[in-house]
Parts: sequence; structure tokens; C-alpha cells
Amino acid sequence: MRKNLFKLSIVFLALLAAVTGCELYTAVNVAWSIDSMTYSGGFTTVTYTVQNLGKVDLTGVNLQIGVDMSGNLTYPSRAWTTDFSLNQNQTIHGSLGFYTGSNPLGWATVLSIDMDNPKG
Repeated sequence: MRKNLFKLSIVFLALLAAVTGCELYTAVNVAWSIDSMTYSGGFTTVTYTVQNLGKVDLTGVNLQIGVDMSGNLTYPSRAWTTDFSLNQNQTIHGSLGFYTGSNPLGWATVLSIDMDNPKG
């Protein structure tokens, strides 16, 4: 009987953790787009738009932007934006300039997103 109660408790805790995580997962919804890309003197500047469509304010948000240097959908040149906050329904326009050496043959994309808040 104790073994079954212990197993049932483990299953219940796992289910509770999954349900709690789902609420946070559906509350975070960030959309982004690359608006333009320019090259000058070894540096590429990428302008972007990012929008918080979710239900929570976000802090310490960073986008990792990569540039396709060869036109083959690989992104060897990449950099992170500085931290910014993104409140509910807020849209931010920004730019990121970084050294790529040569003129990219492809486009830029957001490779990753990181944020301090919410934790979960």
C-alpha cells in the first residue's frame, strides 16, 4: 500500500509541475522580425522589431542575431543585443551592428532569445 501511495504521489507531483509550467509557457509570446540589413566597412547593421504578445512583462531580454555570410542558411557571424525590457503589448524597434568582415551574401535571422524574467 505504501509503495502505491508513493508512486501515486510522484505521478501527482509530475502532473502538477506540468500543469503549472503550461501556464507560464502560454503566458510568454514574443514575436520578432528582421527589418533591414546594411553593410559598411566590415560591419553589418541589422535592424529588427520585437513585440511582446504574451501576458507577462519581460525583463533582461536579449536577441541573438546571426548573419548568413555565404547565402547557404548558415549563420557564422552572430551577436547578442543589449538587455531591454518588453512590457505586455509593447513593440520595440532596434538595431545591432557588429563586425562581419565582408558583405553578407544572405540575410539575417534571430537565432535565440534569452530573458531574465519570467523565471520558470
